[in-house]
This record gives sequence, structure tokens and C-alpha cells, in this order.
Amino acid sequence: MRVVHRIGLRANSAQRRQLEELAVRLPKGITLPGGGDPLLAFDVDEGHPNWEALSSLFQAWHVSDVTRTEFSNKEVDAAPWLEISAWHHGYPQPEEDFGYREVTYDLSDWCETCGIGMKQRAPFRMKAEPKWGRNAMLQLIWVYGELFVTPDAWRQIFKPNQVGFRTVLNSRGAELKTVMQLVVEPTVNIITDGLASERCRVCNRTKYQPVTRGPFPPLRQLPVSAMVRTAEYFGSGGQADQRLLLSRPLVQALTEHGLRGASLRPVGKPG
Repeated sequence: MRVVHRIGLRANSAQRRQLEELAVRLPKGITLPGGGDPLLAFDVDEGHPNWEALSSLFQAWHVSDVTRTEFSNKEVDAAPWLEISAWHHGYPQPEEDFGYREVTYDLSDWCETCGIGMKQRAPFRMKAEPKWGRNAMLQLIWVYGELFVTPDAWRQIFKPNQVGFRTVLNSRGAELKTVMQLVVEPTVNIITDGLASERCRVCNRTKYQPVTRGPFPPLRQLPVSAMVRTAEYFGSGGQADQRLLLSRPLVQALTEHGLRGASLRPVGKPG
């Protein structure tokens, strides 16, 4: 397991020199319109021999710091349950002013402040057929609690595991032929002890900060379905999504069929 920081900053020559002296491999940098110091974006993991010194510099410089955890194949293969996310591709339609919300969801229980409470009532809409390339699974930008797959992927992998589907439409309301939305209804509670959370000042519901360090939180009970969603919501600001979890047999099926586009995070063990 590696905890990796994606660092972004506009570095002057002195800052660049300090980083290079601490053995950080840096890109050339991007000159932005209007001039000024070039923009650098690079990865540093916490196993770097000079991590403590680098961490102090990053804090002092107020850099952009996006954290992720990378797991070895062995760690992924040993996990009975895994959180799944996917290639982010395209926006739900209509995207202007987030119009897809009213088209796709029942908003009667939705809180605009925290994002909790939307219930899907109609098919998602995309601009056109996805440009899949070698991928077979995607997530729409802004919609991180749903997965979309090719019809072949659904028939070969998800249908045998009792995962249903919804059709997906284009902007004019016609059915798309190369994409299906997975329907995941069963929910499971996770152990939330120690997770950063926020309680909405308007609806008084709680959601949790996205987990970026280490495994996904452990399950409170073992699900009986091969694919489930968390009862708990995750997100920040006005974004809130339930996260999707897969059983080991379903992950094995993804691997055996060579399904591309998925990213997997092991679910932790209780205690």
C-alpha cells in the first residue's frame, strides 16, 4: 500500500531547486496565459526518503495536495470485498445548471445544501454513445454512486450475479445501444468510527468525507448480494453519493473477463 500525494503549485526557481535537492523528480512545468511561474504537477508518496521535509514545505507553500492510496495486486486479491469506482467520462444530460437532476431524480427528499436524498426515477441521459475504446465500465462526472457498462459486460458478468440494469438515453430521449446503467439496490452499513463527517445545518443528516487514505471502512455485516451500495453517504459541499462495493467472486469475474475501466479499493477488516 502506498499513500501518494498529487502536488500542484506554481513554483519559482528557488522552490524548484529545493525540491530537486530533496530528490523529487519534476516535470518541466506548464507556462500559463499571463505569464508568471510555471505550473508543476507531480506525485510524491509517503515512502519517499525525504517525505518529512517535503511535507513541511508543502504545508508552508499551501500547495494543492490530492491524496490517494495505491494497493498492490496481492492486497487487492486478498480482500473479500472491494469498493469500486471507474473511468470518469462525460456529463449527465442536460448538464447546464445541473438540469439532469430534475430530469433523472425524484427530488422531494433532496437537500440542496448537502446533496443527500435524490432518488432516481428515470433513465440517465448522455450526449451520445460513449467512446469506450478498450474500457467497458465508466462513471459520469458528478454522479459517483452509479456505474455504467457495455451490454456484453452486463450479460457476461453482472447478470449472472443478479445485478439488474436500466437503459440509458441520449439527449433527445432515444435509447443508447452500447451502454447500460447497473441497478444496485441492496445496501450495507459500514463501521464509521473515526471517519471525518459533517452534519447538514439544513436537513440534519450526516455524510462522511471521501476516504483517500488506506482501505475503505469495514462492513458492519456481511451482505448477501454480490454487489451492494453503502447506506452511508460520502462527499463534500453539495455532493453526496453512496459508494458501491463488490464481493470477491464478482471481482474475480471482472478479472477473468479482462474488464477494463474499473478501479478497486480493498474494504478493511473489522477490529
